[in-house]
Amino acid sequence: QDTVVALQALSQYGYLTFSKRSLNTVKVLFMETPSKIFQVNDKNRFLLQQASLPTIPGSYSVEVNGTGCVYLQTTLRYNIHLPKKAAGFSLSVRTANVSCTGNYPPKFDLVLSASYTGNRNVSNMAIIDLKMLSGFVPEESSLKKVKNGTNV
Repeated sequence: QDTVVALQALSQYGYLTFSKRSLNTVKVLFMETPSKIFQVNDKNRFLLQQASLPTIPGSYSVEVNGTGCVYLQTTLRYNIHLPKKAAGFSLSVRTANVSCTGNYPPKFDLVLSASYTGNRNVSNMAIIDLKMLSGFVPEESSLKKVKNGTNV
């Protein structure tokens, strides 16, 4: 029943906000001076229009004039670079138990060692995403060991 209520609300919202003759001017103002102007009309209403803000930090405002509905979104992204010798994590990869017998493809163990090397006591959360190179196939028994949580 929640889904039905949500669909009814979305259809009512679409009915109330849709206009065949929408024309909007969106002005992004920096210190009361227009820094970017977007025109939103019937032909580009589903087109993403975006611009980078010229000065960060700064005081911005948005002014919208016209008829119809416009969706605005702002995103702030920042990155604090770590010092060169403070990577936070250490990763080493090596092969072991290499065997190449007869007509069979070569077989070897891939040993991954990951550790936290940061300044804090714990690392909060870390995810290691390992992908096989094309042409390599994992052995079924090693996948079972990984799934069961035993060392491979």
